[in-house]
Parts: sequence; C-alpha cells; structure tokens
Amino acid sequence: MKKLLLTLSLSLAALPVCGADDLPPPRAISAQDTADDLPPPRAATPKPRAPPAAAPAEATPQSSAEDDLPPPAARSRKPAARGFQPTLKAGVDDFLLEAGGLPDAAEADTYSTLRASAYVLWQPSRNWEFRAGARLDGMVQAGGRADHDEMLADYGDTYVRYRNGDTRLTFGAQTVIWGRADEIPLADRVSRADLTRFVLDDLPDRRRAQLAARWEQTFGEYKLDAVWLPLFRGAQLPDAASIWSPVNRTSRQIIGIDPALTSWLNTARIDEDEHGSGGGALRLTRTGSALDFGVTLARTRQSLPYYRLDLPASTLTAVHPFNTFVGADVELVRGGLTWRMEAGYTDNVPVTLANTALDTTHSLDWIGALEFFPGGADTRVNLQLVAHALQTDRSILELKEYYGANGEIETRFGQGRWKAGMRFAAGFNVDDVYLSPKLGYVGWEPHEFYVAAHYFDGEARTLGGFHQDHSLITLGLRSKF
Repeated sequence: MKKLLLTLSLSLAALPVCGADDLPPPRAISAQDTADDLPPPRAATPKPRAPPAAAPAEATPQSSAEDDLPPPAARSRKPAARGFQPTLKAGVDDFLLEAGGLPDAAEADTYSTLRASAYVLWQPSRNWEFRAGARLDGMVQAGGRADHDEMLADYGDTYVRYRNGDTRLTFGAQTVIWGRADEIPLADRVSRADLTRFVLDDLPDRRRAQLAARWEQTFGEYKLDAVWLPLFRGAQLPDAASIWSPVNRTSRQIIGIDPALTSWLNTARIDEDEHGSGGGALRLTRTGSALDFGVTLARTRQSLPYYRLDLPASTLTAVHPFNTFVGADVELVRGGLTWRMEAGYTDNVPVTLANTALDTTHSLDWIGALEFFPGGADTRVNLQLVAHALQTDRSILELKEYYGANGEIETRFGQGRWKAGMRFAAGFNVDDVYLSPKLGYVGWEPHEFYVAAHYFDGEARTLGGFHQDHSLITLGLRSKF
C-alpha cells in the first residue's frame, strides 16, 4: 500500500513540472497555469493575462475553463432586473350595501344605502403617478311622509403626483385630513365634509376629494405640508328630503338653532353660496420620536354650511365664510398609552343673534385623547374629551359652550373572525347622547358583514336632539380592497 501511495504521489507531482519547472514544489497543483491565468472570481473587471508562449497546449484548457464560468456581465444585470417597472392598476377600493329600519321617524320607515368607488392608477416611472377615481352614492328612503331616493355621481381622488427625494407635489382632487384626534380633529381645515350619512361612518368615510394643489417637503423628522384650494366646494349635503339633512322641513328645525324660532321653515327657500377660492393652509409636523407635535396655520373657508336666516324673505342661505385658524397638537407614547391633544383658535365664526341677524365671533377649542390596548392587541379603547367655547357676550341662538366626551371601544374574538365595537358621544353641560354598537364578521376578507345600531337623544340645539327621532338599526356588507 505504501508503494502504491508513493507511486500515485510521484505521478501527480509530475504533472505540473512540464509547464512550471521553476515553481517551488509546495505550489505544484494540477492545471496551475490555467488557474493562474483565470481572472479572480471576485474581480469586478477581470483582465486575463495572455497565455505563455512556451506552453500553447495550455491555452485550450484555459479557454474551456473560462467558458464554464458565468459571464462577468451577469453581475451588472442584477440591478436592472430589480429596477422599476411601469404599473397600471384598476379596481374597486370601497363598496357599501346597507339596509336600515327607522322605528321612530315620521319621514320614513326604512333607509338604505349603496356606495361604490373605483379607480385607475398609472405609474410610468418612480417620479410620476396619475390617478383617476369615481364614486357612486345611492340612497332610498321610504315608508313615511318624506319618501325619497337619489343617485349621486362624483369624482374621487383624481390627481397628478410628482415625487423626487424628499419632495412630493400633487395637483388635482385629493382627500387631505390633518390632525391627530379621531372623529373631530381641530386641524382638519382643508378637507371636504360629506354629510349624506351624517355620522354613521368613521371620519375618513365622511370626507370627499377636494380640488387642491399640495406641496409636501420632508426635512428629516420634520415635514412641511402646504395646501391651496383654488376652487371651493362646500360639504356634500343630502337632499332636503333626507332624514340626514341639516334642515328638516318635516320637523321644521335647523341643526343647532332653537326650533321655537323656525316654525316657518316648511315654506322657506334654501340657497347656497359656495363660489370662489377655498383659501390655503400650512402645517408643520415632527414625527419619529416619543413626543410628536404639529402646528397649523390656515386661512380657509369652512366646509360645513352655516345657514343665514332672512325671515322677511323666508329664505335660508348656506354660507361658508373664511376662517383664520391657528392650532397646535402633540402626541406622546409611553407605557403602552398614547396621549394626544389638540388646541386651536378660530376667528370669524358665524353666529345668529336673537333678532336673527348674522354676526361673527371667535372660538377656542380643545381636545384631549387617550388610546390604549387592554389585555393585548385584540381590544382597542379610544377616549376623547372635547371643549368648545364661543367668545361673545351677546345673546345668540347657538350654544355658547359645549363640553363632552366621545370615543370608541373595539375588540376581536373567535380567532379574529368577529369584531364587536361601540362608538359613543355625550355632552357634559347639555343633554346630548349618541350610541352606536356594532357586531361584524370579518373572517371573509376583505368583506365585512355587520349589524349595527345608531341611537340619538338630547335637548334642543344639540346633534343628538336634532336627530332624536332618527335612531336606526342596520344590516350591511362593507368591502375595502
């Protein structure tokens, strides 16, 4: 055996001698010249040396070995494979089908809703994005003194967007919601409200696209957001016959106004003034730390209508005056709790004097919120305190002050397939109540089947009091794609 091993060793050692006689024995391995002439595998730009003239026979093995290697250009092709590809998408991003019963309303016994929105999105490059959106809203109200049905078509988010680094520019119809608090953020000054279903939906579903030019600029943890509204569109209002209209001809009431002064309402003419520009606003925010904050400065027209009374002419005119708003907000996350607060000052707030003349004043508003997840991520609790005060000593028809609370409790169970929740609002200094329990099955994503109730109650001049006969029980299907 030893002789056999020795013979093999000598035979192997003899192989490189004919091509590399001068190399020391420790470097003598098979095909040394071939390996020595090959480009290093990790070299970015290999430059193989010319084969030695004394050994032409070695050139063939070298070429064969190079042919077996992956081409050097393969490394440069990988980034190209991972590069941007133009995309074109189209689909339905929201669908709602709901049927409801009204046990106490004189206007109708049933109220049903159909809503669908679709979009087309084209992104030809990393920098450019084009989107077109449309929505369809249908409502049917039947079985009472104010039977009514309507179908509304409107554009959704439809814009041209350019982005480059930390800059983003958007032109067209877009939905912009500022603020930190749920339901009623004070900094929400550039969005367009949707009142067709009053408060039955969450805040994002109560907003519509507004024509705007928007500039977003990021500076590390800071972001500057500037919005200009070149053409103003007021809140989308329901038809005057709808139970959710802010002017109820059946009960002869205007939301927020003492009903003793509106007995003539059933014969009044209703106009609206929403011409001109919507103004502009700036918002600076800081995010990414334990304490986030934002400041907002806005000179915009209020989206919600205010009704100017003209008793001699029996006319109501919905106006949208310009307001100057200055506000600040903070958010603190600590110990599993999220604390939020917003405060704001608004001038040129319209009010109606006791003699029904229109006047203006300014208001101070404050919201404090706490969000936490008791027992884990399956349950979410959001609690908010609100304060609103009109700064005037004159006698007016509206409430001068309002203090209350609102929020939401939501939990999932049955391995996440079921969801139960409760939205609520209540006044402290006035009787004003809204309760909305909901049970939904979400095991068939992205669809949700649910049953819900909406209960309203309260005194005159409050939201709950205005809709106290419009408590509703609903059964619906909601899909978000």
